[in-house]
Amino acid sequence: MKFSEFLRKQPPKANLYMFVCEDDFLVDESQSVWARCFGGEWRFQKLPLKEFDTIPISDLMEWALTPPLFGPARALMVTGAGKLTRKRTTELEPLSAVEHSSLKIVFVLSSPPSRSRPPFPLIQIDRLRPEDMVRWLSGRFGVTLEVARYLVDNLAPELLPLKQEVEKLQTYVGGARQVEIADVDQLIFRSEQYGPFELNDAFLAKDYPKSVRVLGAMVEEGVEPILILSKLVRVWRQIFIAKVLEGRSSPAEVAGAAGVPRWKAGQFVTACRTFDRGKVASGFEEFVRADQALKTSSPNPEYYFDVMLWKLIGRS
Repeated sequence: MKFSEFLRKQPPKANLYMFVCEDDFLVDESQSVWARCFGGEWRFQKLPLKEFDTIPISDLMEWALTPPLFGPARALMVTGAGKLTRKRTTELEPLSAVEHSSLKIVFVLSSPPSRSRPPFPLIQIDRLRPEDMVRWLSGRFGVTLEVARYLVDNLAPELLPLKQEVEKLQTYVGGARQVEIADVDQLIFRSEQYGPFELNDAFLAKDYPKSVRVLGAMVEEGVEPILILSKLVRVWRQIFIAKVLEGRSSPAEVAGAAGVPRWKAGQFVTACRTFDRGKVASGFEEFVRADQALKTSSPNPEYYFDVMLWKLIGRS
């Protein structure tokens, strides 16, 4: 179901749930729905599956049977639950039968369970399409559809960074007027030498020298390395989608599936033909390593990106 439908509907009454939702921001937003479903007051705690698996079933049962003396009851949001084992699932089943339980558990997965479905209610949120994000930004923050589409086309296709950037833009204009595309360029991309699409176009064209020049200018002008990485990942995802659909769909259909403007469909499909599908699939490993390096260490971002670009498009 769409997240908007989930907000309106009441989940079935239970103590344990499987919640398939790939966007972390929507997982956090879902807490109000769960609280309404559970009734009363609940203290939500988010923890990874590895940490949850260290909690003995006896402790979980005690929490379910014994309301806390002070404060609200517990509600656990267990992330990464796609690796929930069959043994652990069997251990948890008695919790489902506890009446008036003081413990609720929502197992969060980014995709439907690959093995046999656990005996808990399963609620699956549809993957957000670019047009869904555009409507969400416009409806929630009051920005124009044009500005919302510009942000979605150029930022990571996730709601949290989009929300953060819109809030930054609204602070920037101070409520005196509507946010404009020029404000996005000035505050977020801050690139006078190159337009916001030039890195995408150079990367897609496998123009390594120009990609390095544009990226270097962005780093020099203070654009966050993680934002630059998210733009590259987005283009790489678009290329991967095009390779999957290659030869089976029209250029317009490929562009629509990849979130590319229709007027660029022919150019986009032609450029994607020059990429090897296997190398595109394995290239995601480079982005994972880059994300970890930029978040956990302090590499020289310009040098790091130069090397990564050479591996992805410089040797093609």
